[in-house]
Amino acid sequence: MRLARIGLLLPLTLAIVLLAAACGDDDSDDSQAATPDASAEGEASASADAEASAETAGSDTTSEPTPTPEPESPVGSESAASAPAEIMDAGDAGSGISLPIGNAPLPDDYSESEYLFGGMATSYVGVGELTGDGFWEAEADGSAPYRTRMIVRLPPAEAFSGVVLVEWMNVTAGADTAPDWGFLHEEIARSGHGYVAVSVQEVGVNGVADSAIEGGLIDTRGLVVRDPDRYGTLEHPGDAFAFDIFTQAGAAVAGLGDVDVLDGLVPEQVIALGESQSAIFMTTYVNAINPLVGLYDGFFIHSRGASALSPDGEGRDDTGAVLIRTDVPVPVFTFEAETDILVLGFEAARQPDSAMTHTWEVAGTAHADSYSLAVSAGLPRDASLGNVIGCAAPINDGPQHETLQAALSHMVAWVEDGATPPSSPIIEIDDGPDGKVIARDDLGIALGGVRTPPVDVPTRVLSGDPSSDDAGLCFLFGQTQPLPEGALGTLYTDEADYVAQLETSAAEAVANGWLLPGDAETMVAEETARVAELGLG
Repeated sequence: MRLARIGLLLPLTLAIVLLAAACGDDDSDDSQAATPDASAEGEASASADAEASAETAGSDTTSEPTPTPEPESPVGSESAASAPAEIMDAGDAGSGISLPIGNAPLPDDYSESEYLFGGMATSYVGVGELTGDGFWEAEADGSAPYRTRMIVRLPPAEAFSGVVLVEWMNVTAGADTAPDWGFLHEEIARSGHGYVAVSVQEVGVNGVADSAIEGGLIDTRGLVVRDPDRYGTLEHPGDAFAFDIFTQAGAAVAGLGDVDVLDGLVPEQVIALGESQSAIFMTTYVNAINPLVGLYDGFFIHSRGASALSPDGEGRDDTGAVLIRTDVPVPVFTFEAETDILVLGFEAARQPDSAMTHTWEVAGTAHADSYSLAVSAGLPRDASLGNVIGCAAPINDGPQHETLQAALSHMVAWVEDGATPPSSPIIEIDDGPDGKVIARDDLGIALGGVRTPPVDVPTRVLSGDPSSDDAGLCFLFGQTQPLPEGALGTLYTDEADYVAQLETSAAEAVANGWLLPGDAETMVAEETARVAELGLG
């Protein structure tokens, strides 16, 4: 049932935090979890069998009775994960669903509901050395009671793809944010995927004194304080238990428990995803927790740095790079923006693609950008939006949204059918006077990586590098700068020439698998409108 939808801040402020959430450390978690089997499906099946039996009894037939087929096992049924001890629909209690900050709009035909779930969560500890190759071992360490929430967004039954995405919400801003819902909501809706956002970390439930966003824009008091009538019974024992809470949430979604959080929909694949802070924790989850529980069918890791946390949720003594273990049994797709390569240090954790690990590095993109600021307010992408969060220079307005949607499409196909995603060149790196730098062409555009029309047929210079004037979180937002004077006329004879080159570049990106056709068409239209404003002859 769709519940009242609560915003924490004014729409633009919401958008701001969405981006902010894109910048923290990360968290992932493992646990015992599960959701209910589709009891409605079982009842319907039993009813159908009864009707069939009655018809057979009333007819004169000598044929052997048709055996009743065994019910299909729920996804995740081979997992060691167990369901939360309790799951309840939050209904219309309190002020309704407290939506993540910067929340992208709910698609028109999607439903939205919220469940409170809990029980006992397990913490973990590493066993032996936590080596850079990611071949980590962990074991259960302690247990504690917990109760948190998940937001469930579902398409109509006839449109359901069978895929459910479970996002570990980011808490860098001091409250729950769902950056991947913001970047991916269009592809989720048009593909008919289910989506679940989970308050995994302590900050989202219990709150924190201060936000990474200055100026008091963010209410960081936590769900328990903000709406005690709805969330007053929530409790979180700390992020050491977050891995297991995330596992239990996934198990609930997979249908392993007694309450159907998917309203009768039966998932065929359950995919975990998380961005920035959440991606760092998810790296730990893949390496240390997934071998113990084996629940999720794949992991979509968005904008991680080079390192990872230890299985107890704390920082490691060795802060060096950590790879994704190469024996992982399910697909792991890592998506890196240009900013992530050197500013966040992912370059040290690069690894070759393998049967179950794959990485894209996308030129002309930033860890956070103007799209993520604009989406919840329904505003167009605009580099000047950085002013709202105190960024002196125009922030990146590049193609992360579109390329990330293509990556998700490939991820789903990989999990469903084993179709390996197209590969990505790495972004090239040079040695500069003060250390490594992104290699750039004469215009200042990055060399290598996934290529798109705004990068290869430019009307401005898109960069993931911080501006020299950046303060606070602005270093994660990259830059959008004008082309050198006279360059536009040198690159294109007139607008028709520009559009022809743009369309050729878009067709190449689609052929390479780096853009989906619909997104490529939209991109061409937006870039054509942009050049018309520039007045190219």
